[in-house]
This record gives sequence, C-alpha cells and structure tokens, in this order.
Amino acid sequence: MSDILKKQAELQAQADTIVSALGLEDALRLAGNPVWVGSSALGLMARRDIDITVVCERLDPAARRTVAEIAGELMLDSRVGAVRYRNDSGLWNVEPQNYPDGLYLGLTYRTDTGEDWNLDIWFIDEPDRQPDLKHLKTLLPRLTDEVRKTILAIKADLAATAPKGGRPAPSALVYEAVLDDGVDKLAGFVDWLSRRP
Repeated sequence: MSDILKKQAELQAQADTIVSALGLEDALRLAGNPVWVGSSALGLMARRDIDITVVCERLDPAARRTVAEIAGELMLDSRVGAVRYRNDSGLWNVEPQNYPDGLYLGLTYRTDTGEDWNLDIWFIDEPDRQPDLKHLKTLLPRLTDEVRKTILAIKADLAATAPKGGRPAPSALVYEAVLDDGVDKLAGFVDWLSRRP
C-alpha cells in the first residue's frame, strides 16, 4: 500500500475511534438516520475532518429541539472544545436552489495526543437534494486505488500551499476535476479551476 493510502487509512481509523468515543451514532439516531459522507465515507481523508449527514423525517421545532439536545450533550464531553449551531432553513437558507433546508452542528474535538478534529454534521429532510449523499452514489463506484492516490496527492498539495489560516479548494471540486476531466496533478487542477465559470 502506498504511503498516501496508508495515511488515509490511519486518518480513517482515527475518525472511526472519535465517532465511537463520542457515541455519535446513537446520539444522532435520536434525530434521524446518520450517514457518513465526504472524505471519511469515500476513503479520501487528507485532513482531520469528519462529515455526517443525518436524514430526518422533517425539520420542525421538535427536530430543532432534538438537535439542541444533542449539541448540549456533546458540549459536556471534555474533549469537545467547541460546538457551533447554524439554522440554514427557511429564510436562513441562502442557496435554496442548490441545497435543501438544514440544521448544522460543527464540532472541534481534541484527541488525547492534542490533535484537533473538525466534525461537520448536517440535519436535513430532503435527502434527494443533498449533494454529499449524491456523491456516495455517483463517486464511490468510480474510485479505484489509483484514483484515490491522485485525489489524495492533489488534496495534500493544496493543503500544503494554502495560505496560513486559509482553506484549500473544496474537495468536491478535486473529485470532479480528477474523475470527470482527468486532472492528475496540482498544476492541472489550478488550471482547471481557473477555467471554471
């Protein structure tokens, strides 16, 4: 196994340990059906980042209360340094043409070895409109080890060249460039990105 795939596997194992340590699966089931999405579900982890989308029956006041209760329980864990809530539904959804209404929890988790992890948890009630759930169906079947190595190398290069405190380009764009347009290096990705409308 290549070094970049080994690093991905190590991050994946750490992510699984964190999810288990927080009891996240059981906690999130109080609101709906949790689905692991993003790089941790696709085997494309290059950063300490876990993405979960929870499919709820509806986003109503009862769902909001449940999300608040989940957030409250997570705040009690000494390894959680921050919990952020965002209402991205109704008039607060600034991109309703692109995303369903949702409620968001963002967590910062610190491991015993002092590494900080970000967890992004979305609660939605229109799963057919959620891009990260679509990626599980459209991207996962197309990922070979070679494609994974290419994507991980570009993501690592982007992270290494990002300005301090800045965030690299969204991973979904890297996936699109590699899988749909055959990009295989950082320079090609930068060029591909500059030509996007």
